[in-house]
Amino acid sequence: MNETQSAGNEVNTEVAKKNQAPFWRAIPVVLGVVAIVALGLLLGLHPGNTTVSVRFLGHHFVVARGGVPGVLAPIGLLLVGILIPAWAIIDAMRTPKSIFTSLGRSKGRWVASMIILFLIGDVSLLLVPIYYLLRVRPQLNRKQAAARA
Repeated sequence: MNETQSAGNEVNTEVAKKNQAPFWRAIPVVLGVVAIVALGLLLGLHPGNTTVSVRFLGHHFVVARGGVPGVLAPIGLLLVGILIPAWAIIDAMRTPKSIFTSLGRSKGRWVASMIILFLIGDVSLLLVPIYYLLRVRPQLNRKQAAARA
């Protein structure tokens, strides 16, 4: 009787582990909340007549001037600038290396390049992760699905 109960408990434990969401799924949400709170605190210190500009390819572009747009524009830009690269980096890190190599790509190069560009904050901060998410990730997913079947 005890052996049957212990075998049943092991099966229940394995099922519970499979149903539990991995912790990495919460990382973009936590980063987004922290970024929004930090930005809100920073913007709260400025008067309502601020101008939000973005530097792109050596030129400054005005995104919003004062009031509500002046507060919401940086929050949106910050979310896009943090969450998209974070999503791409986390997805690349959790994809098995064998899937990358089967497509003739290097997992280390993709992850390292996205992390370095994220730290530098260049325009390619978004271009490389968006390319990864729209072009490379679907190929990796198809290959991974084929490997499972």
